[in-house]
Amino acid sequence: MAIYDILCQKKDCRKQQEGVCDFNGYLEDYVANLDRDDEAHDVLSALSAIDPSLKVIVGLGLNINKEAIANQIIHYKDSFKLPDGMIRCPYIIYGKSDDEQRAIIVTLGDRAQYIIAKALYFVMSEPDNEYEGTRNEMIAFAANEEHLETLIESTRVFFMEHKKAGSLQRRLDMLMFESYDEMYEEAKRFADEQSEQMGELLAQAEDKALCINQLIVKWFLMKKFSYVQYMIDKNNLNVIHGGNVKRQRQVAKEKADNISFVSFTQLWKIIRQNAWR
Repeated sequence: MAIYDILCQKKDCRKQQEGVCDFNGYLEDYVANLDRDDEAHDVLSALSAIDPSLKVIVGLGLNINKEAIANQIIHYKDSFKLPDGMIRCPYIIYGKSDDEQRAIIVTLGDRAQYIIAKALYFVMSEPDNEYEGTRNEMIAFAANEEHLETLIESTRVFFMEHKKAGSLQRRLDMLMFESYDEMYEEAKRFADEQSEQMGELLAQAEDKALCINQLIVKWFLMKKFSYVQYMIDKNNLNVIHGGNVKRQRQVAKEKADNISFVSFTQLWKIIRQNAWR
């Protein structure tokens, strides 16, 4: 099943208790109900002007395929303990025309958010899940004031001119980063920063369990990105590793292993220790 057909069927929790997203409907309708001060307003408003038939799904819950080889290799079993739907995809703009179905995963923010957007794409395109066959119908991008025009133009050529997802995604990668190494360093920096801030985040959180799960999600996404992005880079395979997939996989695993994280058990231990202070 193609991406538009799948996303159209996702239940909106405003209408149904068992909904898996916060909103699913026409993009212009969603924008009309946004406060102008909302950080998403200008971005989504600009995209809705491209084509009034575009739809948006907000806060779509995603799950990890525990059987996926990549998820086993990155060795972060705590991610398998996450409740269903804990990985949330901020915005997915989707539409269809001329028998073409397309979708763009959109996050808001800087280069770290771009990595999160791509990691969410890697989760959605995992083998043996409902989105697997749609990997060539989706791209991912992060929007901020600096790159809004790029997102607008990318959305236009993707939906209206049917530019191939792979070539467009590679162009966006090169716009945001000079190389995989630069991407990886940003993912590592983000994970390290979260590790440094986790004590304060846990102390401030009213819902400790939710906070822990959200921390684990972000560490998982950084590890997921680091592994999969390295594995899909043909230059890494052919030039650096001389076509040796086994060696490429080993280096990709080492990259993922070097992304810092804190275990589920340790996070709860920190909460218990601080409860007596």
